[in-house]
Amino acid sequence: MKKILLLLLFISNWSYAQIGPESLFALPALTTAEMNTIAPLSGLKSGTLFYNTTVDSLYLRTNSAWQKIAPINDISSTDPFLTITNTNNVFEITTNFTNIENELLFEDDDFCYVSMLSNQTEYLVIRYHKADPNIETRATGAVPQPSSLAAVQALTFN
Repeated sequence: MKKILLLLLFISNWSYAQIGPESLFALPALTTAEMNTIAPLSGLKSGTLFYNTTVDSLYLRTNSAWQKIAPINDISSTDPFLTITNTNNVFEITTNFTNIENELLFEDDDFCYVSMLSNQTEYLVIRYHKADPNIETRATGAVPQPSSLAAVQALTFN
């Protein structure tokens, strides 16, 4: 009986594993000053990730710039048609640009334009840069909706 008890005790201790601090993965930690010092280095590759201790945020290197990876409680929108509300880290995204109709597409050498009408009272034109579709600017206004390439090119985008 003692042998079985000792055997069970030995097996339970042997099969128990614990993760120690030396087993955890940690990102490099830098201050903002250190980040700005290494930013001009040409050998720094896109995808480099580190923790900025000055602002308590993660940063990712993309092309030739650092991009802050926003903490979940910092998500916001500067889009005048988009509202993001955070209630206990549950995000609701709403738009006041509704009843979209009459979508028109235009293109020139550098940009693609999407013109649309909302509630038959206001328009939104989104301009995408062909070299980088992630770069978009917008123009808004009251009707009439811009309905030609020349009309959308004449708008002021922000």
